[in-house]
Amino acid sequence: MTALITDAARDASGSAEPLVEVATSRPFPTPRETTAVDMSAAQPARDRRAQQAARLSLVRMTRATAVGITVLIAALSFVLSFSSLADLAARTVWPGRLAWLWPVIVDGTIVLATMALVAFSAYPEQRGPRRYFWALLGAGAAVSVAGNAVHAMLPNANLPDQPLGSWGAAAIACVPPIALVLVTHALSILWRFTPYERPDERAQRQDEALALAAERLERWDAVAAAIHERGQMLSHPTAKIADALRMLHDTQPSLPLRQIGQQLGLRHDAVARIRDAAKAVLDERTDEHQALDGARPAAKPSVAATQGHQAPRG
Repeated sequence: MTALITDAARDASGSAEPLVEVATSRPFPTPRETTAVDMSAAQPARDRRAQQAARLSLVRMTRATAVGITVLIAALSFVLSFSSLADLAARTVWPGRLAWLWPVIVDGTIVLATMALVAFSAYPEQRGPRRYFWALLGAGAAVSVAGNAVHAMLPNANLPDQPLGSWGAAAIACVPPIALVLVTHALSILWRFTPYERPDERAQRQDEALALAAERLERWDAVAAAIHERGQMLSHPTAKIADALRMLHDTQPSLPLRQIGQQLGLRHDAVARIRDAAKAVLDERTDEHQALDGARPAAKPSVAATQGHQAPRG
């Protein structure tokens, strides 16, 4: 008896050793290993965020550089253009201290038109003012470019009194009064314009969709209540009937009756009875509307039409 017990214990201990080896061959991950796995899984997300931040930083740096270069070029161009136009005015019409006023008028018109176009860029429907300021900008730029070109063609030594002749001097002299008229009209446009908030088309479409959805909800709720008033489908609540009607009529593509019943916890034949009862309610309402339209009195003919159909007196 003792030998049998010893052999059984030896067999049990021998059979348990492989199990222990199997169990210990795949140990559970330690907290440090779990953290390493989580960090390796989060590494791609961190890399994407770092790349996005680097791209954003590059865009910001490029914008700042572009702003600086634009300001520098604008300042240098303004100084050179101002000098050329002032010298042209001094050689032709306004010698002396008044020559600098002419480039101020020309370049000031360009700046005014540009600022107005920036202001109206938020209102694309204001086509009239935008066209006017585009034309004003084009005219000012044309005068400035032409003035600089003419100044470059003038001789630099032994200058005559009027190197452009009388017609050229007259053209330069006409610029200030014309600019006065154009700038005054531009001021009137800007003065009459009242900024307003443009409607958000996307939000407007969302509001219309929500209103349409609410109207459909109310419609099917009313039809479900009418079905109960007719004494039909009383074992089903009104909300479930309305949900079935919405799934029957407002779902695209149309769902089969069995699928609707599975989603609402109804038999497919109950869904079919709801559909038929709703059709009867809608047909009855259509007949009532047609009867009301037919019962309305016809419009009385006008006095002129009545007199026109009267028989002529003999």
